Amino acid sequence: MTDVQALRRLALLGVALAAVIGVPSTAAFVAAWDWNFEAAIFGDPSVILGRGPQAAHLLRWGAIGDMFYSYLLLAPLALYLRAALRSRMPWLADVGSLAAFAYIFVGAAGAAILAIVGSSLVEGYAAAAPAERFAIATSFEMLRNVVFFALWQMLDAITLGTWVLSVGWLIRMDRPKLGRLLVVVGMGIIAASLMTMFGVHSLELIGIGGLAVLVSWAAWVVFDRPSAADPPR
Repeated sequence: MTDVQALRRLALLGVALAAVIGVPSTAAFVAAWDWNFEAAIFGDPSVILGRGPQAAHLLRWGAIGDMFYSYLLLAPLALYLRAALRSRMPWLADVGSLAAFAYIFVGAAGAAILAIVGSSLVEGYAAAAPAERFAIATSFEMLRNVVFFALWQMLDAITLGTWVLSVGWLIRMDRPKLGRLLVVVGMGIIAASLMTMFGVHSLELIGIGGLAVLVSWAAWVVFDRPSAADPPR
């Protein structure tokens, strides 16, 4: 078995474990925010604070699960893609790999911080006297700004988008439709970081951006079809 084949098996195992862990972890994370999906996406303190130890417990384990399925378990995939694609364009594969590991470790660190510090603040808020709750709420707001906005929705968006875009560009000749999709998705993820830079947090805009990505991909596929005279791709 070659090193690339071994990495492929490890990558498949990591992705499979991520899928298994992702379902209950996501459910726990959203449940901590009282099943308010938008509040969970943007870490709204007003929804989770005051929900007591149960919400703190859900937040802790939901964030720990997120640390694994969204980030750490993707490390073998990053290694495999670099090994499999580097011969095509070494510098781009290296840039994509660097972006991948930046995404993985920055995002995992954010999830770990939220799991421990965030859950402690929720527990502390429930037990605190009314006069002390303002300081705890302020601390949670700062935590939200660091983890959700600075790390996950700005820095991670840039690094993940770069990784996805690089993989799409490297595979576009062999798998043109998938490659083009990954290129436009990567560009869309990078563009989404601009929302956080400008202080805009809206699920509606994310939905519009996702639609724009699909339209761009479809247009690229339709209007850039190879003619009969072109060599096969």
